[in-house]
Amino acid sequence: MFIIISVSVSILVLVLLSHYSKQRYQSHQRNYQQIVSLRLVMELCRQHRDLTHHSIAMDNSDSTTLAISQLKQQLTQESSKLISSTHFDSKPQYRILQLKLNGLSEGWQQRSFARNQRIHGTAIRHCLFLIDDIVLAWLLESGREDLCDEYHANWQQILDSMEVLTQLRICIQEVELATGEMRVKYYSNKIKHKLQQLSLINPLPINAPLGTRVLHSLDALIQADEIKLGNDQLYCLTTDISRLIAQVYDQMLSDIAHDLYQPLPEVSLAEIKKAT
Repeated sequence: MFIIISVSVSILVLVLLSHYSKQRYQSHQRNYQQIVSLRLVMELCRQHRDLTHHSIAMDNSDSTTLAISQLKQQLTQESSKLISSTHFDSKPQYRILQLKLNGLSEGWQQRSFARNQRIHGTAIRHCLFLIDDIVLAWLLESGREDLCDEYHANWQQILDSMEVLTQLRICIQEVELATGEMRVKYYSNKIKHKLQQLSLINPLPINAPLGTRVLHSLDALIQADEIKLGNDQLYCLTTDISRLIAQVYDQMLSDIAHDLYQPLPEVSLAEIKKAT
């Protein structure tokens, strides 16, 4: 009898461990896939922003319009995947994201650079906050409080940098005024220091050619007696700054995903095309 009970208990333990392992694997896989999809959506948003910026400024060709239409289809497809794969309680947040993504392509031809920047920035931020929720929940359920504290401190640096970048973008609209020019210089100096702080988290993006070029442009702005760059050029500079911040955050995500499950894939043009 004792042997039968022991064997039964052993089998039960093995079944429970197998069930727990399967649940944990499925949770890891779901969190991982959602982060991968949201990263792809953010890159599609950036490409959509770049193309619409370019079209508003100088080139409203048929090929550009077609490319923008294709990006819209990809964004709709990816956001629909996210809605279908997420928990019921989280679906409203992803439906809101889909509405924001649909709004990117509505009437973009009539937008100013500032409004186009703002609308795309709102969608990208929404993705970032959704990723942040997933990462925090993933770390907690994995019992990695040590990584959670480190991630939270670094996320706060990312958040602060995004806020300073927003203030810089707001100032650009008034750069032709003396007070506006002073504010652009002030926030240019502030975002420069934020980028230098981000280099402590991950030095690679800031020390890469794009980062070097951005820091050089910011120094030129700060030291100039008079800002001679046009609004479009200043907005393009803020787009590059945004990409640097995103690269630092993306490396944070890759490190965490590697520790918890497996490395994140590169978000490449080939991968974006496969999403269609």
